[in-house]
Amino acid sequence: MTSRREARLRPDFAELYPGLRPDVWYSAAWLSARQLARTHCDGVAASIAEVLNSRHFEFRGGRPRAPAQPERDAS
Repeated sequence: MTSRREARLRPDFAELYPGLRPDVWYSAAWLSARQLARTHCDGVAASIAEVLNSRHFEFRGGRPRAPAQPERDAS
């Protein structure tokens, strides 16, 4: 197993991601940056980790994404 985080597109969602080959392992960091660059930005995403839909991609290696932390009120 690799120490870097990797992701691969599930075949059922291939038509949503032109240029990506299903069942090929890509660097998750590269893939996230690629998808972010191709996504309309409305300023809502909390982090780049939210760019890859976990239903559309399978992941391996590295550290799994930490669960989202609720925002704390600064008051």
